Amino acid sequence: MDIYKQIWKEIEKADNIMLIAHINPDGDALGSSLSLYPVLKKMGKKVTVFNATKPLPQYLDFLPNFNKVTNNLPKKIDLTISFDCGSFDRLGLEEKPSFLINIDHHVSNTKYGDINLIEPDYASTSQVVYDILKANGIEIDKDSALCIYTALVTDTGSFQYESVNDRVFECAADLVRCGAEPDYVAKMLFQRDRLSRLRLLAKAYETIELCCDGKVAFVEVTKEMMEITGAIKDDTDTIVNSVRALAPVEVACMLREDDEGIKVSLRSKNYADVSKVAVKHGGGGHIRAAGATIRDEFDFEKVKNILKEDLKEIV
Repeated sequence: MDIYKQIWKEIEKADNIMLIAHINPDGDALGSSLSLYPVLKKMGKKVTVFNATKPLPQYLDFLPNFNKVTNNLPKKIDLTISFDCGSFDRLGLEEKPSFLINIDHHVSNTKYGDINLIEPDYASTSQVVYDILKANGIEIDKDSALCIYTALVTDTGSFQYESVNDRVFECAADLVRCGAEPDYVAKMLFQRDRLSRLRLLAKAYETIELCCDGKVAFVEVTKEMMEITGAIKDDTDTIVNSVRALAPVEVACMLREDDEGIKVSLRSKNYADVSKVAVKHGGGGHIRAAGATIRDEFDFEKVKNILKEDLKEIV
């Protein structure tokens, strides 16, 4: 049986369904999980949208049913569907559910589900969800279309990345026909900036360090910077992308001080496969966008020296 049909058969059989995305969800993770909520509710299913992260990213609060996301596990689960999560440990669950469908587009996915639908050539996990709905003749309403479109926009860098092809634009066009409003999504994502983020950017930019003949740029975000500016973790999301925009830079690397260690966010521009560096340090991601956490280490210079050796190999 075609895996797209098989997944829908499992959904039809289940009464109590949990939709879950990775911890610290981005637009693709949250948009993908929320996109199925209205579809399943119309089918008469009992649906829980779970995420272990609290609070959720504020910049995504315009997504339909955002307020339905909970960090309380339901008492009864017949079927769990995970979205955009490369490994089980990033779901924030202590035990594996009785039946788990794993939907993703990360090439580094560990295939931890009972059914694994991984499409590494797709621009976003939401594009996989879109194809599931289309393959099974399911109507995409305005709320679902908005969630899928938002996820597509955020995971393609507003249609800037190499993953963008004709199928991505065909998907986006169809979602607009289904009710997604590109101007509304753009305003919600890019025209609601916080003063705290701009103040944080100013401090972070002062730490930029170039190496490897200017091909690598490091930028640092400390807890002290966050406290002084009143910034939150959401405010750091776009820093690494803006540093990558420097003319000579091939790889940008943001180091952010967290409770568990230093979080590393990697972005490349043309040819470097940053996922190789992320995987080496226990993380994962895409060729052009990946990340990891160097646990129990809080020395920025030490982490930079380690990463410099790894980055030299890919630039």
